[in-house]
Amino acid sequence: MFTAVKDFVLKDIVLEFKDMKCLHGLKDLHHSYIPWSGASIRPTALVYILNDIMINGRKTMVECGAGISTIYVAALLKQIGETDRMLYSIDHDNNWLSIIKKQLQDNDLEGFVKQIHAPLVHSDYCQDNTQTWYDPDIIRSAVGGRTIDLLFVDGPPANKKGFEESRYPALPFFKENLAENKTVLLDDADRKGEAKIAEKWAQELGLPFKKSILSGNMYICRHGDSYNVM
Repeated sequence: MFTAVKDFVLKDIVLEFKDMKCLHGLKDLHHSYIPWSGASIRPTALVYILNDIMINGRKTMVECGAGISTIYVAALLKQIGETDRMLYSIDHDNNWLSIIKKQLQDNDLEGFVKQIHAPLVHSDYCQDNTQTWYDPDIIRSAVGGRTIDLLFVDGPPANKKGFEESRYPALPFFKENLAENKTVLLDDADRKGEAKIAEKWAQELGLPFKKSILSGNMYICRHGDSYNVM
């Protein structure tokens, strides 16, 4: 027990150090103030995503849950300057999407993100009658049949009792759209709900997920030809 606690504390200390180092590097990509909070993506995880886009040439990216990642990914796409790259950013909260949209507009980044407001509804992708997820019809209409090579799952909210596995439908829904060479990321790897989701995804869809606290507290699946980015 003591060893497990010690290992957890050491990993947390190392991750905090990596977060500070990553924050220092991120300032060169986006110069405006960004309101980081306890619910925000960790800087190390954000750098992992940006590295994957840059190094592995991701073209079509989808994120479930808009936020800081939306702004930084858009900034990177602007810097790269290729018009065939796009981030599809899904969120159930229209007010939150408006806040993100203002940030994108103020920094001339709106052209690199397609925001998708998809309310939470019950669908066939949910595990039971109590579960909800983003409206599949709205997402299907917005994303269409595009091939996705980066999927980042950080929503909908899953921090309340009874909603621990609310992010499960993401991979069953998008699996037919995923490229052969792809990265799938599930945030908040230190939570029991996400652990169960990653295990189910691996069993049901045959995609191996690796828990990586030191890569930003995510479950990571890299499939096909790609470079390790962290």
